Amino acid sequence: PGKLKFFRKIRQNLLMENKTGKYLKYAIGEIVLVVVGILIALQINNWNQNRLNAQTEAELLQAISSKMKFNIRQHTMGSTRYKSVIEAAEALLIASNDPTIKIHQNKIDEHFSTLSKRFLMGKSNATMIYDEMIGSGQLILLKSAELRSELTSLKANMQLLAAYEDEHLNFVDNQLSPYLNENIDILRAYQNAKQDGYDNILALKLDDIPLKPLSVNKVITERKFSNLMVELIMNTKKLIPINSRINQNITIIDSIASLPISN
Repeated sequence: PGKLKFFRKIRQNLLMENKTGKYLKYAIGEIVLVVVGILIALQINNWNQNRLNAQTEAELLQAISSKMKFNIRQHTMGSTRYKSVIEAAEALLIASNDPTIKIHQNKIDEHFSTLSKRFLMGKSNATMIYDEMIGSGQLILLKSAELRSELTSLKANMQLLAAYEDEHLNFVDNQLSPYLNENIDILRAYQNAKQDGYDNILALKLDDIPLKPLSVNKVITERKFSNLMVELIMNTKKLIPINSRINQNITIIDSIASLPISN
């Protein structure tokens, strides 16, 4: 306010002295100063906002990279799990259609214990960091258009995987598991099976439970069993290509998110 009074007094003095030309020049100069001041203030504000955006982007990239490394481990576990299901089903299907093939009972039990395994990567990632960034409006802060595109693609692929997982779960829970529970000794299958790392975490303490005598198991020669194995293989194989696409998304996203931020 003091400065404005000072400039106003100068303008009044120039008008009183009939120095119109000088007054106009002074007025124009004053306007220029005000405009320059505004531009400088805007520049400072923009610089400060850019600095805050860069800081937020760095935090987002770190969070994205951390999440992708977790998803890579999930993908590895899921792919291993479903490949083992396919291998077990194919081995039993071959044996069911060729009576000359002899498989040790322990191996049959190992295959039986594998058939109903599942790993819900898509459903466990129903809400992702992508959704958080969309909700908060922070996705635009990621400078890399490729990164934004891959995150969008990953979200779509996770949703598709979750849909396939629902189909697989529906088949296992409503068709395969009831049949196995009725026709095989689940306790024997789990005791004789080689459990993977994921199963060891969840494993029941069954080793001390005595086994019942087991007659020759003819379940694998039944047509219904063969049909279930075919359907299980088809349902499980649907998960493999989408898993591969997700792995590609994850790998690209992690490689971009791990790069130094360009100014």
